[in-house]
Amino acid sequence: MKNIKKVQEKLNKENLDGFLFSSKANVFYLSRFNSTNAYVIITQNGKFFFTDARYYEGAKEKLKDWNVILLKEKLNQLVEFIKDSNFKRLGFEKDKWTLSFYDRFVKENSLEDILIGYEGFLDDIRIIKTEEEINIIRQAVHKIDKVFEKIVLQIKEAKTELDLRRKIINAIFEEGGTSESFPTIVASGKASAVPHWETSGNPIIWNNLLLIDMGLIYKGYCSDFTRTLFLGNVDKELEKIYEIVKEAHIEATNKVKEGVPIKEIDLAARKVIEKYDYGDYFIHSTGHGIGVEIHEPPRIYKNVEDELKENMVFTIEPGIYIPNKGGVRLENIVVCKKDGIEVLTQTPLDKIFIK
Repeated sequence: MKNIKKVQEKLNKENLDGFLFSSKANVFYLSRFNSTNAYVIITQNGKFFFTDARYYEGAKEKLKDWNVILLKEKLNQLVEFIKDSNFKRLGFEKDKWTLSFYDRFVKENSLEDILIGYEGFLDDIRIIKTEEEINIIRQAVHKIDKVFEKIVLQIKEAKTELDLRRKIINAIFEEGGTSESFPTIVASGKASAVPHWETSGNPIIWNNLLLIDMGLIYKGYCSDFTRTLFLGNVDKELEKIYEIVKEAHIEATNKVKEGVPIKEIDLAARKVIEKYDYGDYFIHSTGHGIGVEIHEPPRIYKNVEDELKENMVFTIEPGIYIPNKGGVRLENIVVCKKDGIEVLTQTPLDKIFIK
């Protein structure tokens, strides 16, 4: 697998004998096996997967080219493996460990001289997607597009935000998703001005905005999607800010190309919104990377100096949020290419009116 080879190349650069991965996302990313209790060690010439009896047989069946090791009592087998391997420098994810876990695992087992802590060790590898990953994300995005098509036809049947979320979850499973990629946001009326509104039992309010932010997981990869709809007759200013957000979204999208500074994507959207004097109401970044986690590098923001690289996958989602009135956000997932962009989201950005 290409990603394992990239890790091994990085081990060589960092003068490490191996690396211990413990976070669920990175364990899945490297092994493609889901477990709530698993550890992966990658060495220059080996792949080792440690898990307990609940997952052991499944891991052995799926991970044919891995060394799968059963954790019987606490993490004794993992500790013994590290000591028996005579590692001199073994990296670990210090940004994923609690202090209490570090004390138990490292100090109690006298591993301080062996384990070398790193933050974001896989970030520079995960940020560039393989063609296989892009294809899976593309399928996940197309599935959430289909979910939205279904939901638009069911909005009138929903009495509350939670009613609509239930319908969305049902549609996610109907389209082959394994779960939501994050708790679906259904924000009605004034609640649409709260970017990360917690979907509630509040009634869906007509003659106002309805913001839906949702995603599904497919083959371990996330999709993310936001549209803002008009229910009945809506205030003219809200129609105006929709068009501004749409214009900002298009400007940001048109900037995407390998070699472009990431901050230029955010600034393109921000300049449009500021031009219409709504700059104070755009209160988050223009986007974020996406993959096995819903939020991954890169962050698409005005202070990020890094340049876009081919096969970075991220969202573009500018928004305007007017407190006690309403908010608009429009979100697509895109892939940066050498000469431009592939927009994975197929749902148009045009206004949708539900009468």
